[in-house]
Amino acid sequence: MSRCFYVEKDMLRKIGAELWRLRQEKFMYLHTVAYQTKIPERIIEGMENGKFIQYSALRRLTEFSGKKIRIIFED
Repeated sequence: MSRCFYVEKDMLRKIGAELWRLRQEKFMYLHTVAYQTKIPERIIEGMENGKFIQYSALRRLTEFSGKKIRIIFED
């Protein structure tokens, strides 16, 4: 059973900007990250541009960069 999660555009842009920043910190080209994570370049690029989030790819990218994601629900 798959679930669909909708994320606000502002949040997509923030996540994408952070993914881009993490890649730039390592001085890595898009094609290098795509090859090493086995995620197509178009998926990584779309996520970095804030167009969408693919959660399996997000998990692999954060593991690749050695980071964790924390989600906090606030009122």
